Amino acid sequence: MGTGLGDITITQTEALNHERALRRWNEFWAAAERCSALQVHLDGNVDPAAPRHPDEFPIGSEEWIEAKYAWEEFWAAKSDSLQRYLEEAAAIQGEAVPPSSGSAKLTSIRQKLNRIRALNKKWGCPDEPWASVSPNLLWNIANIPASQISMIGKIVGPAVAPVAACASFGVAAKMAVDAIRLGDATAAVIGMTDPPPHPMVISAFYNANVLSADADVSRPLTALKGTHVAGGSCVWIVGDADAMMAHGFRPLGMEIVGVGTSSDAHHIITPSKGGPQLAIKAAMENVEATDVTTWLHPDVIFTARKGTFGHGMSVGGGWELTAQHLGMAKGRLYPMALTEGELHADVQVHQAKFVQAQGCEVERGYSGKLSMGVGGINSCVISRPWDPQYIEQHLAARAHASAR
Repeated sequence: MGTGLGDITITQTEALNHERALRRWNEFWAAAERCSALQVHLDGNVDPAAPRHPDEFPIGSEEWIEAKYAWEEFWAAKSDSLQRYLEEAAAIQGEAVPPSSGSAKLTSIRQKLNRIRALNKKWGCPDEPWASVSPNLLWNIANIPASQISMIGKIVGPAVAPVAACASFGVAAKMAVDAIRLGDATAAVIGMTDPPPHPMVISAFYNANVLSADADVSRPLTALKGTHVAGGSCVWIVGDADAMMAHGFRPLGMEIVGVGTSSDAHHIITPSKGGPQLAIKAAMENVEATDVTTWLHPDVIFTARKGTFGHGMSVGGGWELTAQHLGMAKGRLYPMALTEGELHADVQVHQAKFVQAQGCEVERGYSGKLSMGVGGINSCVISRPWDPQYIEQHLAARAHASAR
């Protein structure tokens, strides 16, 4: 269970908390009465390395604000009072935690915190910037979604977080399929999760010229104006079919028959032609040649849903694959926000067939989902409908065994 950018909301919140605390801290210790070096500087023995004084700029202007921050940072680092404070704080923090029970250790930690608070009160200083950041920053790193699932489900196997941008869900699927085929697992929980769209992420998409910014619904393959940004999750359980049906589980969607991954080794943004093809070829290794011929028939139908679903930095491929599986399991490809004649000229030249607003019925056969991520990472998942007779036979055998 992985993520793309991680919980950037927490990151920004704590970064701002630290920045504010650091500004207050520098302002306090940079005062002339706490910094003899500054007093010497102001008395005429100028430090040539000192930044420009904020008073040289109009009060409240951007230049004044930046100069104030630079001035206080410079002189706080030279504060002799701060050095004495740090020596006292180090003496408190340097005391060893007693080798005893957990309660004694907690008591020791609390005593240290109380003594630090008393020290701050003695000096009249603001809270230390290194005490301003919540540990939530640590509890929201990339592997935490996987860890949470392992705790909720009491799953004691490895809980890891593959990070492969838009190809992440396919990479997670490959890890699960490989583990099952190697006998390392009977089932695996896979998925991706992205936080709600954050202004910083939206701004990054905008400046990368890939954001649909005209207040209209993004319709892929039409005006090529960009995509929406979205957050959310997609979680699957992938398992050995025989083993899972022996426990009474009924397969949902389609059967994954091959997963391939590759890297372009070309460019961080612009995809190569050969890189994605390597992923497709790798995914096809477990597909019979006759089936491949059918799958590559000129009448193959294409979908492109990410622009409409929203561009999660890891989860989008999972949403697309879910729509593909649930639809094709019923012999149908669900609608796309696309109508006849809307295709962009650069897309029309390929003369490919695309699902449109009404959706379409499809014959039983193979499907493929190709995802290409930032950095040139690719994943391809090839699936086929389950054999109904195969499923019913296994479930009937399970029911018969349970009835004994």
